[in-house]
Amino acid sequence: MGLKDELGLPHKILSEEHEVLLNIVVAGQMLEKEADRLVQGFGLSRAQLNIMMLLRYQSGASGPDHQSFGRMLVVNRSNVTGLLDRMEKTGLVERIPDAGDRRVKRVRLTAKGVRVLAEAEKVYMRHVETLVGALSGAERDALCRTLEKLRARLRRGAAGR
Repeated sequence: MGLKDELGLPHKILSEEHEVLLNIVVAGQMLEKEADRLVQGFGLSRAQLNIMMLLRYQSGASGPDHQSFGRMLVVNRSNVTGLLDRMEKTGLVERIPDAGDRRVKRVRLTAKGVRVLAEAEKVYMRHVETLVGALSGAERDALCRTLEKLRARLRRGAAGR
């Protein structure tokens, strides 16, 4: 089913380029909703899962500081402090002083955070593998290259303004 029919649009989409963009946006929104549905059973938001996965797989033993989160997050970065506050209150993460600079707080998963992540991640990654498994290796590679090209164009366009 094409996007026009899927959305119940009465007229043809304005242009092929616009249809491509709408396909990306609609697919992204659907993926976000599905991720929210998958993690809510663990008492998590998509943003919290993202933070926990970054802590588990993308940071050293001491944990990243708040600035590092700003660069690494896939979700909205506007309220990292609020997210971390809530996660700390529920015992998923802890903030610890940096050994070299007491003004800096490092963030790391607690034992509870590690357990919750392990459970949520099994469900989440199984779903990701099923969903993306519908694409061949060549299709996955092509999709990644295509989206990288669009992101590069967006970065250049934003820098030129």
